[in-house]
Amino acid sequence: MISLATVGRAVYIFRKDGALMALDFRIIGFGFASHKGSEQVLIGSVDFGRPVTRAESALNGFNSHYDGGDHNLLQHKILTSIDRIEGSRVFVKVTYLLRDSSGSIDDKFSGGVHVLVFADVSQRPLPPIFVGAKAAAKGATRAPSARKKAAKRH
Repeated sequence: MISLATVGRAVYIFRKDGALMALDFRIIGFGFASHKGSEQVLIGSVDFGRPVTRAESALNGFNSHYDGGDHNLLQHKILTSIDRIEGSRVFVKVTYLLRDSSGSIDDKFSGGVHVLVFADVSQRPLPPIFVGAKAAAKGATRAPSARKKAAKRH
């Protein structure tokens, strides 16, 4: 794939098959209240303003702590995933756990997680920068010998 330009937050990309993709992203925050006894699971959503074809999530940052004292760390788990896509809205699921080795999740923990959500969104009309860009992208992906042959034909 060849990234051609960034317009706002969207990045327009020509795939090898010549199709144009628009990649957009958002950051969503999750706050986990003080809790003990089990993992915490939250689902939140972000709207991209255009229909979403597919999406992926990535951990952008986190802040974790035990509430009420200092503890050793046995397990720290933060999982992000796409729960579902409904039109222009992407639902993100976060599973969160912090525990020590003294028991079975017997200490209160809390924190926050930020998730970066990437989405392949439906295309808007192409910005003026893309006039003739598809042909330029195809030429840029050809091997040098193929460009020389094409130049000789013209």
